[in-house]
Amino acid sequence: MNDQNSENRYLNRLSILLATLATFFITLYLMPDETVKPGSSILGFTLRISPLSLVPLMLMLLCAGGSFWLFATHPDRDKFKSTPWSLTPHVVLPSLATMITSTMLTQLGKNLAWWAALSFGLIIIGIILIAEYHVLTPGDESYRVVAPVLISLAFGLFLAFTISLATSQLRLYTLIALILIAAGFVSFRTVHLRTMGTGGIAKVFFCGLLCTEMAASFHYLFLKPVQYGLLISGGLYVLTSLVVIEGPMTFRKWIEPLVMTTLLAILLVAVSLS
Repeated sequence: MNDQNSENRYLNRLSILLATLATFFITLYLMPDETVKPGSSILGFTLRISPLSLVPLMLMLLCAGGSFWLFATHPDRDKFKSTPWSLTPHVVLPSLATMITSTMLTQLGKNLAWWAALSFGLIIIGIILIAEYHVLTPGDESYRVVAPVLISLAFGLFLAFTISLATSQLRLYTLIALILIAAGFVSFRTVHLRTMGTGGIAKVFFCGLLCTEMAASFHYLFLKPVQYGLLISGGLYVLTSLVVIEGPMTFRKWIEPLVMTTLLAILLVAVSLS
């Protein structure tokens, strides 16, 4: 009976959270387009901060709070009552997906593509929330199946995000700040999942910082948005694959990074010829 009540609370809270996010996303469609206004100059940098630019951050925080509220319905919730911060890794990907979806919606034109992006974003957020709920217990049988799905979704979102940023023609400091946040979130969740929570923050910092430096370096090259996104996303994947290697660096442990590098090279060539 208790398990049934937990399941009902979980489904109710999941539907409420997704409905709330959908409502705020639709509000973006109803907001008027902003006119470009002169910004403030600080140390030679022109900063343009508007209420619309802060919406992704606010929705990310909303999703983070809603995720904590949702995960409190888990049958093993007694394990998290004394250490609620242990749920933080599970909140990272839903929050990142919300930030990426809202950022892309603010950049898209108000047409059918906007509604398609909204539907796709909500589906991805819902899948991530469900998957994170089922990996709250690392020793669970579903962990080995769900963890790769979450990692794939994280990098798929990051790829779409970097491509979107490359087409938006943002200033370098804005682009770098957004990529640093997204890369940090993706590397944190990936390392946490692949090491079952034993990965250190130093590995995450290294991956996020190096990925951001790559993004800054490639910004002024004559790359297509898809090429730019593939290089950044592929580079981050290779970095996270390397930092989780434990013990002697045998050839077998290098297979995954080498395969990913080869696939990345093939995709870049294919995009260049298209």
